Amino acid sequence: MDLYSYRGKEVIFVQMKSVSRIIVACLVPLTLLLAQAQTAQGVGYGLTKDAAIEQAKRDAVENGLGAYISSETVVTATSLSDNIYSKAQGFVKKFTIVKEKKDPDGNWEITISAEVTQILDQVMQDEAAMQTLLNSMNRPRIIFLIREENLIDNTPTDFAETKLLSMFYDKGFDVVDRQLVQALKGEPDYEQALSGNVAAAAKIAAMLGAEVIVIGTAKISSGGLFYGMTSGQADLNGKIVRADTGEILAVVPSAHGKKPHISPSTAGVNAVNEAADKLGTEIIRQLIQKWSTQQSNFIKVFIILKNADFGSYMMFQSFLQAQTVSGIRNAYSKSLNDGVAEYEVEYEGKAQDLAMGLSQTTPDGLNFKVTGMSGNRITAEIVQ
Repeated sequence: MDLYSYRGKEVIFVQMKSVSRIIVACLVPLTLLLAQAQTAQGVGYGLTKDAAIEQAKRDAVENGLGAYISSETVVTATSLSDNIYSKAQGFVKKFTIVKEKKDPDGNWEITISAEVTQILDQVMQDEAAMQTLLNSMNRPRIIFLIREENLIDNTPTDFAETKLLSMFYDKGFDVVDRQLVQALKGEPDYEQALSGNVAAAAKIAAMLGAEVIVIGTAKISSGGLFYGMTSGQADLNGKIVRADTGEILAVVPSAHGKKPHISPSTAGVNAVNEAADKLGTEIIRQLIQKWSTQQSNFIKVFIILKNADFGSYMMFQSFLQAQTVSGIRNAYSKSLNDGVAEYEVEYEGKAQDLAMGLSQTTPDGLNFKVTGMSGNRITAEIVQ
């Protein structure tokens, strides 16, 4: 069985083009049309099979959701138009490769049949879809640093972190063993990271080989006694950060939980578990949207070029901006310090596809080789 047929659950986000001249739209509501998953075909091209599949999925969403939108008759001041609406979100729930071809130059053409939907909650509940999304993001490893204050027991506790770790693990995330994280207590960056310092948290993540880190605080307190029962109260907040760039991927400013129990300690635990469940659910929801958007639109890739002087720095910038490597949308030079140049690239596809494209392309007058990759960071060096 084809790997992509068997594990063909995917999450993709696409935005349709907006239409400005809508005066009257008087047919079946779009939400009803998109409430059920629809089948559509998509075609994609790329230097690698994976890159072609990603493009095919974007095409399938546009074709599938666009077919329903364009079937709506839109009345304008001058004509009937099949143009559509404003932004619509779409996800590929599953797909099957129906045709694949590789030309003599090594380029791939992939045709898929896909099931597309607009309903994010369907993706949230689909374990296989979540797994393939994580695969498409190179399965980022995640660590948790939650500072918890327990005003009921007045002792150090980690109930919120335990609940969050369990939630992410159950969703299929690659979670770094908590004991490895706690073993770093006493390190200069550990306390700063617990206090919300993103730079310090990134260092901790790098030490543990993690790409993503969840930073947050939790407070457990009593809301008083009611009919002999303690009202447990909990307030959490959190954000999830990329370790290599410091980019904030998701933010939940507050999540509240409250639970009564005859035991004050149990009331506090139940309340913090409720708040942590709300926090974790919202973080995962935001991550799905963030990563799906990146997969269907573009991702930011950071390129580090070593052994560079000013001439090669400018030449490599021109090479990137010329979009010789398929999938590059934009490229920006960031800095040149002590022979190390940094660039930011907006790329349609995965970072490893960009690395592959760079390694297969040599611009005139500039020799370089790709030497490493971690997350969305590619390392290369000038070869003399």
